[in-house]
Amino acid sequence: MDDIHGLRVWDSARALAKRCVEIARRNRLPDPSGLMAQLCRAASSVSAKIAESMGAGTAKQRLQSLRVAHRSGWETRHHIIEAFDTGFVTPAQHGWLSNRAAVNVKMIVSLIVKVERSEASRHPESRRRRRPRDANARRRRKPRP
Repeated sequence: MDDIHGLRVWDSARALAKRCVEIARRNRLPDPSGLMAQLCRAASSVSAKIAESMGAGTAKQRLQSLRVAHRSGWETRHHIIEAFDTGFVTPAQHGWLSNRAAVNVKMIVSLIVKVERSEASRHPESRRRRRPRDANARRRRKPRP
């Protein structure tokens, strides 16, 4: 899992970002709020953070980058809806973009879970529940008068 090439979630996120840029370039409507530019930045951020996670030194750093990618995925979904509501994307484009963004978010969650499980299996002692030396010690205490 250390090579970014061939990672389906990265490929999918890049495809979404590429499609967002294509739609923004073809769109001739004035965009005073910069919505389409923000959509492109958010979509591009997802694949960039996934790539960054693959170069992370520790599992904690990898998870941090993947969680940022997850949040950017949700931001991208929001901007897709907003672009549709304001008429910047057609219903067909909205359907494809929304579906791809939703799939990306789900794949990122799966990757996060995989990294967490991998880390937990390397350090099983961190999963153990800390218990007092004598589990019955609390029960044997006499109540205070």
